[in-house]
Amino acid sequence: MSNLKVIRINTILFFCGWTAILLAGADFPPPIGFLWLVLLTAILDFIQYKYLQKFLPHLLERKKNLFAKNLLFFTIGGAVVSVLCLAEQYKITFGMSIPDIITWIIVLTTVGAIYGVFFWFFNILLLKFFKM
Repeated sequence: MSNLKVIRINTILFFCGWTAILLAGADFPPPIGFLWLVLLTAILDFIQYKYLQKFLPHLLERKKNLFAKNLLFFTIGGAVVSVLCLAEQYKITFGMSIPDIITWIIVLTTVGAIYGVFFWFFNILLLKFFKM
């Protein structure tokens, strides 16, 4: 089995999974702004797709410190997304309080780190399932 199949499984499940999670938390029918969340998910999915192209060969070779590098990538990714969302929020609400900003950054950075751990174990299991 090729790496491309594992990458496609990741890409499809990521997009469908996160869209379903976001939809579960949205009003019904979702507001038109929900399309921005779907677009953000698609952009993050593309970044993950590119990351997987470089990550999977290293995972197959069992490179040293790869878990830590993966965790760092997703943690930084969560922090970047939180700051980008704050920048957009600032335009709408003319600012948030400092405790709200700190909480927002901590929450999304933590979500990024947790997702990085799940991403790691999901790919380990996927590779074992396909015996790569």
